[in-house]
Amino acid sequence: MRRLLPILAPGFLLASLLIWVFGDSGLRATARLDRYRRSLETNVESLRVRNSTFEADLERLREDRDANEVLARELGLYRSGDEVIRIEGLPSRREPYAVGTLLRQRRPSAAQNPLFKLAGIGMSMALLVMAVVRRRRGAQGRLDGHRRR
Repeated sequence: MRRLLPILAPGFLLASLLIWVFGDSGLRATARLDRYRRSLETNVESLRVRNSTFEADLERLREDRDANEVLARELGLYRSGDEVIRIEGLPSRREPYAVGTLLRQRRPSAAQNPLFKLAGIGMSMALLVMAVVRRRRGAQGRLDGHRRR
């Protein structure tokens, strides 16, 4: 067991490092989640600003009849008897009901994480086999050398 420990330790360390960096809960995944959290915070703040604007508009519409009439006309509502003149070539009005951006987190492909884990474990196993083969060759050479004398 004393001979296997120096062989297993680097292999296990390499596999652990690969999983720690590239695994589904590793550094890359943590950085991706942190970016997503910051984008959500930015989105929430912009929605708060829009909400306060909407609250101010609502208060203004509750108190001012003329503002109601202007808003109704912007939405395409007219009183009977009003004449509507449409001018071709004018840019269309902005959409009054745009609320905010819907943010969705992109999920990494399911095959990515097991691939990195398999690579880490496979590399540690390959290093283990190479170290065992190298030690056996060295031990056989030493034994053969002692027998010849």
